Amino acid sequence: MKLINATLRALACAAALAMLAPVAALADGLRVSPVTLEVTAPGATTTLTLRNTGREPMTVQARIFRWVQQNGQERFEPTNAVVVSPPMTQLRPGAEQTVRVVRTGTSPVQGEEAYRIYIDEVPDRSRLQAGQVAFATRLRIPVFFTEAGARLPQVSFALTQSGGMAYLEARNAGDVRLRLANVRLTRGGSAVVRRDGLFGYVLGGATMRWPLGPAARIGTASAELTSTTSRGILNAPVAAR
Repeated sequence: MKLINATLRALACAAALAMLAPVAALADGLRVSPVTLEVTAPGATTTLTLRNTGREPMTVQARIFRWVQQNGQERFEPTNAVVVSPPMTQLRPGAEQTVRVVRTGTSPVQGEEAYRIYIDEVPDRSRLQAGQVAFATRLRIPVFFTEAGARLPQVSFALTQSGGMAYLEARNAGDVRLRLANVRLTRGGSAVVRRDGLFGYVLGGATMRWPLGPAARIGTASAELTSTTSRGILNAPVAAR
C-alpha cells in the first residue's frame, strides 16, 4: 500500500504535530520563531521573528536557498525567486526583529516549492581575546510555498543497499513534503532500526535516501516502518530492493 493517507491515524495527529512543531528554535541566545514557514497560494509573503535572549548585542544574517532532492540526495541552491528582508540586522539584548520572506517569482506555484532560510549569528571578533576562536551559530528554517489543492504526500518506502551500507529510500508521488521523526523499523516483531527525534524530509515529487548502518546488520528484507510525521502517525510497509 503506497498511499500514506490510508495509514495515518487521525486520533494521534494532534499529539504528533505538537511534537514536531516547536514554536521557536534556540541557539546561544538567538531565538527564531516560527521554526517552519508555510504559505498557500495565492499568498506570497510571510515573516519570522528574531530575538536576542542573550546579554550581548549580536549581528544576524539571513539568507535563503532553494531546497532540492534528487537521486536520493538533497542540496541547497542560491535563488532569487524568494528574498528575505532585512538580510542583515543587529540586535541589542532583548531586542526583536521581524524578517519578511517574499516570493518574488511571478509564475504560479506548481505543487510545492521548498526553501531553507539560513540564520547565522555573525561572530564579533572585536570581543575575542588572544587565542580564542569564533564559532558562528546557524539555524536552518524550512519555507514552503504550496499550490492550493496540491496533492497530499503519497510515499512508498524501500530498503536498498550500496557499498555495504543499508539505506531507507522514500519516494513521494504527491506534491507536498512529508516530515519523518521517531522512526522505528521492525522485522518479524523485532526492532531493526530506532532513530529518535527528527529523521528527515522527503519533498513532493522527490526521492530521498537515508543511511541506516551496515547492510550485514540491517539486512534488506522487507520490513515495517512506524514514524511520527507532519501528518500524524504513520505505519507503512518497507519493500526490499
